[in-house]
Amino acid sequence: MRYTAELPTVFDDYRLAGPGESLWDKTGIGENLDPTTETAHATYVRSDGKKSFIITVDLDPVADVSDPGEGDDIVSTILGTSVDSDEAKSYDPGPIEGKLLCVQYAVAGTTSSRCLWGNGTALVTAQPVVTSGPRPTPEQTATEVRSFLGELHVHPVT
Repeated sequence: MRYTAELPTVFDDYRLAGPGESLWDKTGIGENLDPTTETAHATYVRSDGKKSFIITVDLDPVADVSDPGEGDDIVSTILGTSVDSDEAKSYDPGPIEGKLLCVQYAVAGTTSSRCLWGNGTALVTAQPVVTSGPRPTPEQTATEVRSFLGELHVHPVT
């Protein structure tokens, strides 16, 4: 079965990035809000301008992280950082079923967190980008990702 998804325009205090605000454009990858064509790349910005989220959505993913037996190598590859079972923590994904994993990591002495959610029909990665203030913990990131997932609508193509 094939799936489609409608990305939210807002969740919590975040809204989809407008012209000139996309962090994906700055990486050269570019925004894509249609996950039916390829991996969706969306930037969500908070109204205070101090924090954003870069989020990807893949439909009909090759890897199913919703299976608790899934290997660390797959999670590491998807999150783009080395992760072992002791580092990745599982969080409640809320009303949308699946598995939500988050990890804290450091690059050049700066910590950040990334989350990964999957349910066999879709795969979401989310990373906060902070311009000022404290770095979010994996638990804080999981809470915000859960809000995003609550607004994400994934359904079968009929």
